[in-house]
Amino acid sequence: MNDELKDALQGMQKALEEKTGKKAEELEASVKTLVEVIENGSVETASAKAEIAELKTAIEDLEAKQSAPFVHTDSKAESNELRRKEAAVFETFIKEGSESAQTKAAGDDIQISVDAQGGFALPEELMQSILAVQHERSPMRQVCDVRTASTTDIKQLISIGDAASGWVGETDARTATTVPVLAQRTATFGEVYAMPRAYQHALDDAFFDVSSWLAEEVGRQFAEAEGTAYLTGDGTNKPTGILNGLTAGADAARDNSTGAFQVIDSGVSGALGATATDMVDFLRTVPSSLVSTVLPGCRWMMNRATHDVLAGLKDGDGNYYMQRDIKEGTDNRLLGYNIVINDEMDSLGAGAKLPIMFGDFQQAYQIIDRIGVRMLRDNLTSKGSVLFYTTKRVGSMVKNADRLAVVSVSA
Repeated sequence: MNDELKDALQGMQKALEEKTGKKAEELEASVKTLVEVIENGSVETASAKAEIAELKTAIEDLEAKQSAPFVHTDSKAESNELRRKEAAVFETFIKEGSESAQTKAAGDDIQISVDAQGGFALPEELMQSILAVQHERSPMRQVCDVRTASTTDIKQLISIGDAASGWVGETDARTATTVPVLAQRTATFGEVYAMPRAYQHALDDAFFDVSSWLAEEVGRQFAEAEGTAYLTGDGTNKPTGILNGLTAGADAARDNSTGAFQVIDSGVSGALGATATDMVDFLRTVPSSLVSTVLPGCRWMMNRATHDVLAGLKDGDGNYYMQRDIKEGTDNRLLGYNIVINDEMDSLGAGAKLPIMFGDFQQAYQIIDRIGVRMLRDNLTSKGSVLFYTTKRVGSMVKNADRLAVVSVSA
């Protein structure tokens, strides 16, 4: 065998043994080329063919291994270990500050994000706990479409005019139909913050569950701050609220091009009607304002005071209009649709108000959480205690204005 061929075969053998990642097809192509050289009689064939046969067997074994399913048997253990290390680093940050956290992270060989001001990027598990608390405390998050995004540049196209269609025979001429009209929605974002306080001696207590306490406190404060914004926020350094731009005290048609919902006014000052029957008859017109295909996902939203007024309404025979859940002991349905309590909504009473919404909130309004929550540890402002200044960016936008209607009462 000549030296050139020998070197080539040995190189291929070494590549296979070291599993360099070279594709088996490329190796096999090289083998075929060598076979052709041998068959042309330019080298000694016996030993060369033996080595090539050995290489072919190795290639077949490699291809079989590449085709077989690959299972990470230790991925769960590795993931749990990573979460344990992240939690330990975060606890160090809470008790000792960002410098100590960075030192511990370097020792544990994990990556953390700390900005120039010492702001710490919270671990994913804690962020999810905060979002879970927000969901539990926020009626809007419970019923609206909530998404997560890595950017604040969120846009969405909405159809505000249906394309025409028709029926034709197999060979009939097709006339041109109208095209759908699209409107672009753009989410507005703001930065919401929370600043829970803890005493240093509590943080030093080994039995104090810092992560759970922070998730509860930050989630609660975020939910309280967001509550008003999701209803009436003007879009300036905060989300645009679902009721933003609507005027109480008069009927208004929906405008899907601008994202304005329909307003249905009772025509009665501070009330839904002059009598119980009038109030119920007026409320019956609200579901009728939406197309029937929307109704299966619809529900009412109002505050507790408005709910109590409606719960007390009776017909002429003394029967309650609202459907009572005997098991729960609550009046949770009106005209066949569930009721969601949101105490940020207006109450009935003097003045023009927007006390009730009805619709499919999932289709009508979207809340967007930007990925990432940052926390700054402040142990200087208040001696003996630590403030945890926590921030995140959140946005919102109207999706479909024809999926929801707003009830108004006159001034």
